[in-house]
Amino acid sequence: MSVVSKLLGVVMSALGLFIFWWGWGTSGQLVWSFVGMFVMAMGFTLLTAGRQQKEEKPPPPTVTEIRCGSCDFKEIRDFQKGDYVLQTVEATCPKCQGSMTIEGVYIVREDSEDKDKI
Repeated sequence: MSVVSKLLGVVMSALGLFIFWWGWGTSGQLVWSFVGMFVMAMGFTLLTAGRQQKEEKPPPPTVTEIRCGSCDFKEIRDFQKGDYVLQTVEATCPKCQGSMTIEGVYIVREDSEDKDKI
């Protein structure tokens, strides 16, 4: 939003506060109080209307490391909900048909471009 709308929002909020305060001293205090609150609300709306929400980055990719207990075969696959370290996996080792367990769950970090500039 522009500076003019921000300035108008501050002025309207201040005016609404003044009307609200002035309304308590008059005979029609309820009506003037509502008018003051309405003007303040409009002013606050103008103040906050231009704010943009930050774009949320998707979570980094997570992988699961699975190892065979018999022959040290290692496989890395995408993380699946419910994976935890030392969990026995239903899949068998493709080399020796032994049981496999999850040895680690890791977040894959992307290299930033800033490191290349060093």
